[in-house]
Amino acid sequence: MRSRFAAFALGLDAYLVKTLWSAHPDRAVSEPALLRQLAASREKRRFLDLSILHTSTEGDSGEVLFFARIFERGQDRSFAELSTFEREDGGWRYASGILVPREGLPADPRTLTREAFLALAAGP
Repeated sequence: MRSRFAAFALGLDAYLVKTLWSAHPDRAVSEPALLRQLAASREKRRFLDLSILHTSTEGDSGEVLFFARIFERGQDRSFAELSTFEREDGGWRYASGILVPREGLPADPRTLTREAFLALAAGP
């Protein structure tokens, strides 16, 4: 996850595509179109900080709970996400994620546990 966050921040769009799981829905988009989407997205955002809150693996599957501080044109677009990864071709590939935006998180999102995050993601 750290390498993908850094790739978002630095505009390493080809790396982001390379680290997508082969069954990820974004793979349905042509690679040139996906690269354009990623470049346009990065131009609007500032990636400030990443906090890893939980990691686990079981065989060729893993998950990472993280909090990302991101601003888009002065607006706080920070979020927490529980991402799933699959090991494929000798590397970890991003498969999917459950996201909770900043406004749905506690005052200090870095205190979230996996269980507390899942309760927030499930809603009321």
